[in-house]
Amino acid sequence: RRNRFRAWHRDVEQYRLPPSVAETTGQQYVPFGEAVLELADACIGAEACEELFTLDAPHVRYALDGVDILGNGSGSHTQLRKLDLRIDLIRSAAKRGG
Repeated sequence: RRNRFRAWHRDVEQYRLPPSVAETTGQQYVPFGEAVLELADACIGAEACEELFTLDAPHVRYALDGVDILGNGSGSHTQLRKLDLRIDLIRSAAKRGG
């Protein structure tokens, strides 16, 4: 297992957009960091692949906070045939979250 991964610092920062994007969108800044999207009828969160393997995984907090849909872009560029482990981890996370 790789140990290079560090969890995000769990804050949302205001990221200044490049001038060309700011001119097109009409906004100067965009929120960047760990956050969820609250829509009219659902709440959506996402975590990075490696966060599924951590003890303090974001999906636990998200489930406790009422997130309805959670995405995890699982993929590994260093290990093949990891699908069964990923499926087991996702099942386990879903059971904990309800």
